[in-house]
Amino acid sequence: MNYRIRHLNRYSYTQPVSLCHNLACLQPRDTLNQQVLTSRLVIQPFVEIVTERLDVFGNRLSQFAVEELHSELSVVAESVVEVRAAKPSVAPEIAWDAVTGVPAKTQVFLRPSPYIPAASDAMHQYADQSLVPGRPILDALTDLNRRMFEEFTYDGQFTDVDTPVEIAFNERRGVCQDFAHVMLSMCRAKGLACRYVSGYLETEPPPGMPKLMGADASHAWVSVFMPGAGWVDFDPTNGILPSERHITLAWGRDYGDVVPLKGLMTGGTQHQLVVQVDVTPAEVSF
Repeated sequence: MNYRIRHLNRYSYTQPVSLCHNLACLQPRDTLNQQVLTSRLVIQPFVEIVTERLDVFGNRLSQFAVEELHSELSVVAESVVEVRAAKPSVAPEIAWDAVTGVPAKTQVFLRPSPYIPAASDAMHQYADQSLVPGRPILDALTDLNRRMFEEFTYDGQFTDVDTPVEIAFNERRGVCQDFAHVMLSMCRAKGLACRYVSGYLETEPPPGMPKLMGADASHAWVSVFMPGAGWVDFDPTNGILPSERHITLAWGRDYGDVVPLKGLMTGGTQHQLVVQVDVTPAEVSF
């Protein structure tokens, strides 16, 4: 399936900004089941130099500076991506507590990270209900993924990007970022290497209704390393294993590694941020 993605970040400032340096993580990456066909950034005010590089996780980063007086910064990422459904192939007899031999480059995903500190006792106990000793790893994690979907409430007003993971867990509510952080914390507490995945999820309008521009949103889910299969994705927000409707943007230890747009500025004082995401099937072929 081919998708066309348009992701807008627009900052409006109460006072003019004279200089800003920015780092954008807005262009999708290639994966085993995903190929980026086209991708570009459109920046206003116009900048002549945009430096691109890969970070330590292989994500695509774009660095640029706006060196003129401006009251608004608009960064639009436009991409076309081909996505194929991933089918995990994990031997059913492999128990989650028998996983050994995690590759050295993967061990960073075993440790706590800035947004995901060590799990609380309550989180350990919650995970224990699914991660029963000897239970096959895919079965155990699918059960944990399902329970979170059924027992947590999606609430876009309850948390923000800096809400501690333990609060989201204790209250059983939050957004996709919170659900991913909670599941990652529990999996790492049980010795499983896992990473935070940011991306997009195509949403469908109600029957008979047109799709509204800007109705989509950024999404986040979890990827766990499994022997013999590599990385297997789980979406606790929806209680499913991601399919061809999930489009990967980037991954890291937690949200802090994949912030869409961040930077430093001179002036500006307060600002207002507008984010708009559109994901539509791409009719063109390449």
